[in-house]
Amino acid sequence: MLDSAPPAGAQTIDRGLRVLWYLAEHPWGVTLASLSRDLGMNRTALHRLMETFRAHDIVRRDENKCFHLSYGLVQLASHVDSDLHRIAYPVLAELADATGGTAHIMVPVSDNEVQAIAVVEPRNAAVHLSFRTGHRHQIDRGSGGIAILAGRPPSEDDSEEVREARRLGYALSFEQIIPGVAGVSVPVPTPSKMPEACLGISLVDRNAADRAAPLVVKAAEELRSLLLVHGGQR
Repeated sequence: MLDSAPPAGAQTIDRGLRVLWYLAEHPWGVTLASLSRDLGMNRTALHRLMETFRAHDIVRRDENKCFHLSYGLVQLASHVDSDLHRIAYPVLAELADATGGTAHIMVPVSDNEVQAIAVVEPRNAAVHLSFRTGHRHQIDRGSGGIAILAGRPPSEDDSEEVREARRLGYALSFEQIIPGVAGVSVPVPTPSKMPEACLGISLVDRNAADRAAPLVVKAAEELRSLLLVHGGQR
C-alpha cells in the first residue's frame, strides 16, 4: 500500500483503498469500530463507505458484524491479465506435478516489488509450500524478483545474483523470502500488452532446486512459445 498523500479531491478513494488493504491483511474480519480506530477514520463516514462497498459486493458483513472482502473483488481480479492466467495455467500445473513444488507466475508491480498473479500447487506431493495469489516481496530478493531483473537489459547496477541468473538462464534462491524454501525462476518474454513476467517454482527441499531447474527452463520456454503464438513477440 502506498504511503504518499493522495491528490486533492481523492480522499474518499484513498480511504476506500486503505480499508480494502486493511481487510486483506485481516481475513478473519474486522468490526466497524476497529476499522475506525485503526485507520483513524470517522465512524459515520466509514459506515457510508462500507455500505457502498457492500452494495457492489466488494465487502460483506458476517453475523458478528465483522467486515470481510467479498467476491466482487474476485470478479474484478479475474479480468486482470486474464490471457496470461489462462495460457499459463496448464504449464504451471504440469510443472508443479513434475517437481512437487508450487509453481507460480510473478510480475513487477512497482520499481521495488514483484507479485504472484498465478499460483498452482502440486497434486501429488506429500509436503509442499502453500501461498496465495497476490503475495508480494522485494524485487531484489527471491528467485522471482531476480529473474525479472535478469530478463531486463544489463545494467551497471545489476547485482551479482542478477548477473549469475542471466548467465545460467534461471535464478536460484534459498530462504530469501520464506525459511526453508528454495526457489527457481526464469524470465519469460511476453507480448507488449502483457506485463514483464517470470515463471518459477518454490520447493521445500533445497536439494531439489538444482534438479528442478531444467524443468523450469523448459516450462518457461513452452510458455514463451504459447504467448508468442497468442500475441506476437515483444
